[in-house]
Amino acid sequence: MSDTTPPPRPRRTPDLGGLSRTVLFFALAVSALLFGVAALLMGIAWLDLVANARQNW
Repeated sequence: MSDTTPPPRPRRTPDLGGLSRTVLFFALAVSALLFGVAALLMGIAWLDLVANARQNW
């Protein structure tokens, strides 16, 4: 009796190493952007506070 089983097919699972690295990079970029916007708003608020303090003093 001859062996008629087909050869095993390669797995179709995607390589998650690159995908998770991309997601991590975008998450880091978005968090850095939000941190920069927060720092800019804090700087503007601080300058406004200093200007008001100098004006009232």
